[in-house]
Amino acid sequence: MAHPDRSAGAVGSAAATKPGGLRARLLTAGFLGGALVLLTLFGSVTVFAAVLVIFLVLAALEWCQLAGWFTPTARAAYVASTLLISVGLWFGLREPAAQRVLLMLVAGGWAAALVSVCLAERGHPVLPASRFALGALGWFALVPLWLSLLWLKAYDPHLLLGLLALVWLADTAAYFTGRRWGRRKLAPRVSPGKTWMGVFGALGAAPLVAVPLGLAKDYPASVLLTFGGLCLFTVAASVVGDLFESQLKRQAGVKDSGTILPGHGGVLDRVDSLTAAAPLFYWGMILLVTRT
Repeated sequence: MAHPDRSAGAVGSAAATKPGGLRARLLTAGFLGGALVLLTLFGSVTVFAAVLVIFLVLAALEWCQLAGWFTPTARAAYVASTLLISVGLWFGLREPAAQRVLLMLVAGGWAAALVSVCLAERGHPVLPASRFALGALGWFALVPLWLSLLWLKAYDPHLLLGLLALVWLADTAAYFTGRRWGRRKLAPRVSPGKTWMGVFGALGAAPLVAVPLGLAKDYPASVLLTFGGLCLFTVAASVVGDLFESQLKRQAGVKDSGTILPGHGGVLDRVDSLTAAAPLFYWGMILLVTRT
C-alpha cells in the first residue's frame, strides 16, 4: 500500500522511513485496525455496511483525482454512481452462484491489470487516458472490494478478520524484509521502492495466518492445504492491487491518493492491496466450500 517514493508497503522497500512517518503510520494503522476488528466481530452487517460506505465515498473522491474528475459536479456524480452500483449489486446478488459470476469477471479483470503493470514496466503503458474509462476502472476496483468485505462479514466474520490479518501481516512482513534485505527492485518503472525481497517476506508471512485460521475452522488436512494455497494466492493478489494503484498514481502524477490518513496518505493508499485480495479471497472461499 505504499507509494513508490515511500519505504513501506505491501511488497516492501529498500529505502528507510523517517521515524515520525513510521510512528504516524503505526498509530493510524492501530486505531483503524482496532476499530475494524471490533466492528467485524461485534457489529451487525448493516452497521458494517454503513461504516464501509464512508470509506467507499472517500475512496471514490480520491479516485476522481486519479481519473481527472475535478469539478464538484463531476465528483458528486461519480460518488453517487459508485454508491448506486455498489448498493444495487448488494441487493441484486444475494446467491453465491450469482456472486461467483461477478467474481469470475473480477478475477479476469485483475489478470488484465497484472498484464498492464508488466507492460508498463517494459515501457509500454496501456492504461486509458479517458477520464470515463479511468472512472470505470474505479468501479472495477472499489465496488467488488466493498461487496466482498460485506459478503465475507455476512458469511463468516472470522474469515473476514482472517483476510484482514493476512493482508496486514503481509504488509508488515514486506516492510521489514524489504527494508532490511531489499536490493533487487520488483518493478522500478511502476513503483521504484518495492523489492522482490518484500514480496518473499509477504508470501512467507501467509502461513502464520493460514494455518491457525484453518485449524480454528477445523478444516481437514486436504482442505487446510488448499486453504493455505488460497492464502498465498491472496497475498500475491494484494501485490498486484498495490502495483496497479501505483501505476495509476504515476499516470496521474501524484505521490499519494490523498492525505486523510497520517502516515498512509489516502484511503486508496490503505486499501490498494485489498482491492484485489478481498474479492479473490472470497471467490476462492466460495469454490472451496462448494467442493467440500
